[in-house]
Amino acid sequence: MKIQQIDQELHAMGGRNEYQRASQLSTSFHSTSKWVLGHLARLGWLHGIKSQTQQEENSTDSSPQSTRRRRRTRILEVGAINTELLDAAAETTPTGEAKHCIDVRAIDLHSMEERIEEADFLSLPFTSTSVSERYDAIVCSMVINCVPTPTDRGKMIVKLFQHLRPGGLLFLTLPKYCLTKSAFVTMEVFEQMLGRRGGIGFDIHETKQSPKVAFFVCGRPSLDDGPIPSSVNKSFTVQIVRNKGKKFPNQFSIILDPEELNRAD
Repeated sequence: MKIQQIDQELHAMGGRNEYQRASQLSTSFHSTSKWVLGHLARLGWLHGIKSQTQQEENSTDSSPQSTRRRRRTRILEVGAINTELLDAAAETTPTGEAKHCIDVRAIDLHSMEERIEEADFLSLPFTSTSVSERYDAIVCSMVINCVPTPTDRGKMIVKLFQHLRPGGLLFLTLPKYCLTKSAFVTMEVFEQMLGRRGGIGFDIHETKQSPKVAFFVCGRPSLDDGPIPSSVNKSFTVQIVRNKGKKFPNQFSIILDPEELNRAD
């Protein structure tokens, strides 16, 4: 009965084939892994990340050695459909040294590859009780649209925020169909849900769209940015019909639970 209900919900949002096709298009026309690695390279994160203590030391120490004291960049890939990020973490130079200073953990609900850990992200424990020791980057590509209920989709996005350290980045993709043809969600509403004013608390650093896929780079604000407002826009806590008519057949929606947002993270 539960499987039938989930199948009906997926069909109402475009069906499994639509999402699999969108995922394949995302991979063939725009490699998520290349997008992520390119962004991290521009930040210098492929060479590791300086701890706060090291940053303070380096502000007064100009020696070459001081710039090389970095910890490994911690990356989590949720719903991994390939091993490209894992392969990048294992890549070596011709001399046998690690090419990148990154650690990648790839998980999927039903893993088809031994290096991809089988795990349910919604029940995934935090890596540390200290927020500052959580993931530097999380990749979540074509996953939220496959979560069967609006409340669990909201819970998932909140947990993506909570699993990041302050200053960390979320690389998120969705089928554009979910945000342009939904009766309940628009691109603007989705960005507001992600954001600080009445939403989850992200800063949206970058957005772009391909013909089939919407891309978002979102940052969890650093501690220097001050506290994140705890109040949630009430319109995000219920399912509201925002678009009517045959032009909006997609039933994709997201519901935020204030209790999830207010839990200690």
